Amino acid sequence: MLWRGDGTPLPLPSIGQILTVEIELPANHGFGQKCIHCQGTVIRIATEGDCPNIALQVNYMDFRSFHDRIRAMESMEPVMNSWMA
Repeated sequence: MLWRGDGTPLPLPSIGQILTVEIELPANHGFGQKCIHCQGTVIRIATEGDCPNIALQVNYMDFRSFHDRIRAMESMEPVMNSWMA
């Protein structure tokens, strides 16, 4: 996967580090909005070019409701804001 931040550089993970990634999938009228929830171990980092490429060995993958993820983040937002203030 391509490793980049929104306007700020991200620190690179290390080889062997476990990452969790969620990938938003296109909406399907029969199933609703879903995402792929993956956990993987960093096995390779290629640093050519502006943004490094990170290779993961997938440990597990699950399909989840995207809207449940949004609701969970929205419910945490007031807590995060009060903690960060």
